Amino acid sequence: MTEIRKSINSVLYERLASPFYGTLILSWLIWNWKIVYITFFISENKIEGTKIDYIVTNYSDINYLITFPLISTLLLLTLIPFIGNGAYWLSLKFNKWKSDKKNEVEKKQLLTLEQSIQLREVIAEQEKRFDNLLLDKNTEIKQLKLQIDSSKGFVVPTSKSKVNDGILQNLADRIKSNTQLSQSLEKINYYIKGGYSGLNDQMDVSSLNFFESNDIIENKGKGMFNLTENGKEINRLLTNDTFK
Repeated sequence: MTEIRKSINSVLYERLASPFYGTLILSWLIWNWKIVYITFFISENKIEGTKIDYIVTNYSDINYLITFPLISTLLLLTLIPFIGNGAYWLSLKFNKWKSDKKNEVEKKQLLTLEQSIQLREVIAEQEKRFDNLLLDKNTEIKQLKLQIDSSKGFVVPTSKSKVNDGILQNLADRIKSNTQLSQSLEKINYYIKGGYSGLNDQMDVSSLNFFESNDIIENKGKGMFNLTENGKEINRLLTNDTFK
């Protein structure tokens, strides 16, 4: 009996879970709701004869029992997907229209004064970064050309050559145009000429790395630094520019 009950439950679950059978049962209940109502909610004392005889006599129309439920089932199974897809398509079209209108309004909306100032600051900062990057690349290209000439057996120009002077001039121009680098070089000159130590504790790492990597200063140890020949030449170039 347990196996039979499980088998029946499995068949019923399969039928009810099927879109066709589920829709068919729902359609049949809608077309024949009176049969369900009489069966469960009407007492036999209020009708003539038994419930079965009453239902057979009054509600045994083949159209209501089979034809209409089948037709409505087929219509529901074929029309509902189209209706659902149509509703989804309309929803997408409406969302796109709403997004387009929002973008159109935002494009015509003027920026506030604060937003304009922020935008200008961002553009100026980007231009400054681009100029610094371009200067670094030009310096790097010139240094690579020197290395290539050296590898080919050409004589590498000395620090007094026009090529090297051009590189140092580019470094001087970059330091002059950058407030942070200018202030850092002033602090370096102050510490070196005064013979003070602890310069690396008073400067940010990026500035200190810039001057060391470009051979402008050299680390003597214990926080002491010296100006290299390149550093002295850059100081001379900046001094001449100041008093022009």
